[in-house]
Amino acid sequence: MKKVLLGTIAFIALAAPASAADLAAQPYVKAPPPVIPIYDWSGFYIGINGGGGSAHQCWDVVNAGGVVVAAPVGMGCHKATGGTVGGQIGYRWQIANSVFGLEAQGNWSDFKGSNANLAFAGVQNESKHDAFGLFTGQVGYAWNNVLLYVKGGAAVVRD
Repeated sequence: MKKVLLGTIAFIALAAPASAADLAAQPYVKAPPPVIPIYDWSGFYIGINGGGGSAHQCWDVVNAGGVVVAAPVGMGCHKATGGTVGGQIGYRWQIANSVFGLEAQGNWSDFKGSNANLAFAGVQNESKHDAFGLFTGQVGYAWNNVLLYVKGGAAVVRD
């Protein structure tokens, strides 16, 4: 009888479905949409720059020995070319899609050029630019990480 009772209990235990009371079925949840960051152009910036450039130089005689010449006499022109390196510092403000900024830039330059003087034989016109600077303002429009702007201001040069 013991064998029949144990066999019946074993049969019922093996035949019953297995279930865990503490594990509920997980509902399907769709992943949240990705968060796209909005780019902000506001803030301080600093940078370096370099390259090449040229300056166009022309000379005219407007007086000779203190006497004013009626029509200026051209002495010739040339381009002073060379390399430049410098830096800039600035700040931009973004209000909605509008961007405003101020910038100062300073460059050391080595622009040199010369030509034969057309008014006086044997005289050479020469020029050398050592440095230049820019003080500018910017107004632009931003489309997320794209910024289009116009820039204007004043320039100074040492020659």
